[in-house]
Amino acid sequence: MTKNSIWVIIPAYNEAKKLPVVLQKLNKQGFQYIVVDDGSSDQTLAVAQKHSEHVLSHKINLGKGAALKTGCEYAFSKLNGEGVIFFDADDQHEATEIELFAAALEAHDVVFGVRSFDENMPLIRIMLNRLASVFLMLLFGSYIPDIPSGFKALSKRAYKQVAWNSSDYSVEMEIAARVAKAKLDFVTIPVTTIYHELDRGMTFIDTLKVLLRALSWRISL
Repeated sequence: MTKNSIWVIIPAYNEAKKLPVVLQKLNKQGFQYIVVDDGSSDQTLAVAQKHSEHVLSHKINLGKGAALKTGCEYAFSKLNGEGVIFFDADDQHEATEIELFAAALEAHDVVFGVRSFDENMPLIRIMLNRLASVFLMLLFGSYIPDIPSGFKALSKRAYKQVAWNSSDYSVEMEIAARVAKAKLDFVTIPVTTIYHELDRGMTFIDTLKVLLRALSWRISL
Protein backbone atom coordinates (compact mmCIF):
# COMPACT_ATOMS: atom_id res chain seq x y z
CA MET A 1 0.00 0.00 0.00
CA THR A 2 1.54 3.28 -1.14
CA LYS A 3 1.02 6.81 0.13
CA ASN A 4 -0.91 7.64 -3.04
CA SER A 5 -3.39 4.82 -2.40
CA ILE A 6 -4.30 6.07 1.10
CA TRP A 7 -6.92 8.76 1.68
CA VAL A 8 -7.43 10.70 4.90
CA ILE A 9 -11.15 11.10 5.65
CA ILE A 10 -12.13 14.24 7.59
CA PRO A 11 -15.75 14.45 8.81
CA ALA A 12 -16.58 18.05 9.65
CA TYR A 13 -19.61 19.68 11.24
CA ASN A 14 -19.47 23.41 12.02
CA GLU A 15 -15.67 23.39 12.22
CA ALA A 16 -14.96 26.51 10.15
CA LYS A 17 -12.67 27.92 12.87
CA LYS A 18 -10.51 24.83 13.43
CA LEU A 19 -10.60 23.30 9.94
CA PRO A 20 -8.17 25.74 8.24
CA VAL A 21 -5.46 24.87 10.77
CA VAL A 22 -6.11 21.15 10.38
CA LEU A 23 -5.95 21.26 6.58
CA GLN A 24 -2.80 23.38 6.58
CA LYS A 25 -1.12 20.77 8.77
CA LEU A 26 -2.28 17.98 6.48
CA ASN A 27 -0.98 19.81 3.42
CA LYS A 28 2.48 19.86 5.00
CA GLN A 29 2.36 16.08 5.43
CA GLY A 30 1.58 15.51 1.76
CA PHE A 31 -1.30 13.10 2.28
CA GLN A 32 -4.39 13.09 0.08
CA TYR A 33 -7.55 13.91 1.96
CA ILE A 34 -11.31 14.11 1.58
CA VAL A 35 -13.39 16.53 3.64
CA VAL A 36 -17.00 15.56 4.26
CA ASP A 37 -19.06 18.55 5.33
CA ASP A 38 -21.91 17.07 7.36
CA GLY A 39 -24.58 19.70 6.79
CA SER A 40 -22.75 22.53 8.55
CA SER A 41 -24.51 25.85 9.13
CA ASP A 42 -21.25 27.84 9.21
CA GLN A 43 -18.53 28.27 6.56
CA THR A 44 -17.08 24.76 6.89
CA LEU A 45 -17.90 23.86 3.27
CA ALA A 46 -16.36 27.04 1.85
CA VAL A 47 -13.21 26.57 3.95
CA ALA A 48 -12.82 22.98 2.78
CA GLN A 49 -13.25 23.93 -0.87
CA LYS A 50 -10.41 26.43 -0.60
CA HIS A 51 -8.01 23.65 0.38
CA SER A 52 -9.10 20.56 -1.54
CA GLU A 53 -10.84 19.47 -4.72
CA HIS A 54 -12.15 16.41 -2.88
CA VAL A 55 -14.95 17.90 -0.78
CA LEU A 56 -18.27 16.15 -0.24
CA SER A 57 -21.30 17.67 1.42
CA HIS A 58 -24.47 16.44 3.11
CA LYS A 59 -27.38 18.82 2.68
CA ILE A 60 -28.42 18.16 6.28
CA ASN A 61 -26.54 16.97 9.35
CA LEU A 62 -26.57 13.17 9.29
CA GLY A 63 -23.93 12.42 11.94
CA LYS A 64 -20.29 11.39 12.11
CA GLY A 65 -20.93 7.77 11.16
CA ALA A 66 -22.73 8.84 7.99
CA ALA A 67 -19.97 11.32 7.10
CA LEU A 68 -17.26 8.68 7.51
CA LYS A 69 -19.20 6.24 5.35
CA THR A 70 -19.68 8.85 2.62
CA GLY A 71 -15.94 9.50 2.64
CA CYS A 72 -15.03 5.82 2.54
CA GLU A 73 -17.38 5.03 -0.33
CA TYR A 74 -15.91 7.91 -2.31
CA ALA A 75 -12.31 6.92 -1.55
CA PHE A 76 -12.74 3.26 -2.43
CA SER A 77 -15.26 3.49 -5.28
CA LYS A 78 -14.29 6.73 -7.03
CA LEU A 79 -10.62 7.24 -6.19
CA ASN A 80 -9.40 3.61 -6.19
CA GLY A 81 -8.10 3.92 -2.66
CA GLU A 82 -6.63 0.93 -0.85
CA GLY A 83 -6.79 2.36 2.65
CA VAL A 84 -8.36 5.20 4.64
CA ILE A 85 -7.30 7.07 7.76
CA PHE A 86 -9.94 8.84 9.88
CA PHE A 87 -8.88 12.25 11.16
CA ASP A 88 -11.15 14.58 13.15
CA ALA A 89 -11.65 18.19 12.06
CA ASP A 90 -11.37 19.76 15.53
CA ASP A 91 -7.55 19.84 15.69
CA GLN A 92 -7.35 17.16 18.39
CA HIS A 93 -5.06 14.87 16.38
CA GLU A 94 -1.40 15.37 15.52
CA ALA A 95 -1.00 15.44 11.73
CA THR A 96 2.60 14.20 11.82
CA GLU A 97 1.33 10.91 13.27
CA ILE A 98 -0.60 10.05 10.09
CA GLU A 99 2.64 8.51 8.81
CA LEU A 100 2.41 5.93 11.62
CA PHE A 101 -1.04 4.84 10.48
CA ALA A 102 0.02 4.61 6.84
CA ALA A 103 2.99 2.44 7.80
CA ALA A 104 0.83 0.20 10.01
CA LEU A 105 -1.67 -0.34 7.17
CA GLU A 106 1.07 -2.09 5.21
CA ALA A 107 0.91 -5.00 7.64
CA HIS A 108 -2.51 -4.78 9.28
CA ASP A 109 -6.13 -4.39 8.19
CA VAL A 110 -7.15 -2.07 11.02
CA VAL A 111 -5.22 0.50 13.06
CA PHE A 112 -6.56 2.05 16.25
CA GLY A 113 -4.98 5.21 17.64
CA VAL A 114 -4.73 5.10 21.44
CA ARG A 115 -4.30 8.25 23.50
CA SER A 116 -2.45 8.35 26.81
CA PHE A 117 -4.73 8.07 29.83
CA ASP A 118 -2.88 10.81 31.69
CA GLU A 119 -3.55 14.24 33.15
CA ASN A 120 -4.40 15.56 29.68
CA MET A 121 -7.51 13.38 29.59
CA PRO A 122 -10.34 14.22 32.03
CA LEU A 123 -10.92 11.51 34.65
CA ILE A 124 -14.55 10.94 33.61
CA ARG A 125 -13.38 10.33 30.02
CA ILE A 126 -10.84 7.79 31.23
CA MET A 127 -13.47 5.91 33.23
CA LEU A 128 -16.04 5.83 30.40
CA ASN A 129 -13.33 4.92 27.92
CA ARG A 130 -12.19 1.89 29.88
CA LEU A 131 -15.78 0.87 30.57
CA ALA A 132 -16.42 0.71 26.83
CA SER A 133 -13.32 -1.43 26.25
CA VAL A 134 -14.19 -3.90 29.01
CA PHE A 135 -17.78 -4.12 27.79
CA LEU A 136 -16.59 -4.86 24.26
CA MET A 137 -14.26 -7.57 25.51
CA LEU A 138 -17.08 -9.25 27.46
CA LEU A 139 -19.38 -9.18 24.42
CA PHE A 140 -16.96 -9.93 21.58
CA GLY A 141 -13.80 -11.32 23.14
CA SER A 142 -11.30 -8.65 22.08
CA TYR A 143 -9.87 -5.82 24.15
CA ILE A 144 -9.55 -2.61 22.13
CA PRO A 145 -8.37 0.42 24.13
CA ASP A 146 -9.58 3.97 23.54
CA ILE A 147 -12.57 3.03 21.39
CA PRO A 148 -13.90 6.66 21.26
CA SER A 149 -10.73 7.90 19.57
CA GLY A 150 -11.51 9.16 16.08
CA PHE A 151 -7.96 8.52 14.86
CA LYS A 152 -8.02 5.12 13.14
CA ALA A 153 -7.39 3.45 9.79
CA LEU A 154 -8.92 0.70 7.67
CA SER A 155 -7.80 -1.20 4.60
CA LYS A 156 -10.27 -1.62 1.75
CA ARG A 157 -10.68 -5.28 2.67
CA ALA A 158 -11.46 -4.40 6.27
CA TYR A 159 -13.97 -1.74 5.29
CA LYS A 160 -15.99 -4.29 3.32
CA GLN A 161 -16.31 -6.36 6.49
CA VAL A 162 -16.98 -3.60 9.01
CA ALA A 163 -19.16 -1.21 6.96
CA TRP A 164 -21.30 0.17 9.76
CA ASN A 165 -24.93 1.22 10.11
CA SER A 166 -24.49 3.80 12.87
CA SER A 167 -24.86 7.36 11.64
CA ASP A 168 -23.91 9.08 14.90
CA TYR A 169 -20.96 8.92 17.32
CA SER A 170 -21.73 5.29 18.20
CA VAL A 171 -19.93 4.50 14.94
CA GLU A 172 -16.67 4.22 16.93
CA MET A 173 -18.11 1.43 19.08
CA GLU A 174 -19.71 -0.32 16.13
CA ILE A 175 -16.44 -0.35 14.17
CA ALA A 176 -14.66 -1.87 17.18
CA ALA A 177 -17.44 -4.44 17.63
CA ARG A 178 -17.36 -5.45 13.98
CA VAL A 179 -13.56 -5.71 13.98
CA ALA A 180 -13.70 -7.94 17.06
CA LYS A 181 -16.60 -10.03 15.73
CA ALA A 182 -14.87 -10.63 12.37
CA LYS A 183 -11.55 -11.28 14.14
CA LEU A 184 -9.77 -8.89 11.82
CA ASP A 185 -6.06 -8.29 12.20
CA PHE A 186 -5.68 -5.01 14.08
CA VAL A 187 -2.90 -3.10 15.79
CA THR A 188 -2.92 -0.20 18.24
CA ILE A 189 -0.47 2.67 18.15
CA PRO A 190 0.00 5.47 20.70
CA VAL A 191 -1.09 8.96 19.64
CA THR A 192 -0.86 12.37 21.25
CA THR A 193 -3.60 13.36 23.69
CA ILE A 194 -5.00 16.79 22.77
CA TYR A 195 -8.05 18.49 24.29
CA HIS A 196 -9.09 22.02 23.33
CA GLU A 197 -12.62 21.95 24.75
CA LEU A 198 -13.28 19.54 27.62
CA ASP A 199 -17.06 19.89 27.40
CA ARG A 200 -17.22 18.35 23.95
CA GLY A 201 -17.57 14.65 23.22
CA MET A 202 -19.74 11.88 24.59
CA THR A 203 -21.44 12.26 27.95
CA PHE A 204 -22.18 9.55 30.51
CA ILE A 205 -25.70 9.16 29.11
CA ASP A 206 -24.33 8.95 25.56
CA THR A 207 -21.97 6.19 26.65
CA LEU A 208 -24.75 4.19 28.27
CA LYS A 209 -26.82 4.44 25.09
CA VAL A 210 -23.91 3.16 23.02
CA LEU A 211 -23.30 0.25 25.40
CA LEU A 212 -26.97 -0.73 25.21
CA ARG A 213 -26.77 -0.61 21.44
CA ALA A 214 -23.72 -2.86 21.59
CA LEU A 215 -25.87 -5.50 23.26
CA SER A 216 -28.07 -5.59 20.17
CA TRP A 217 -24.99 -5.86 17.97
CA ARG A 218 -23.92 -8.95 19.92
CA ILE A 219 -27.07 -10.63 18.60
CA SER A 220 -27.31 -9.12 15.13
CA LEU A 221 -23.72 -8.93 13.88
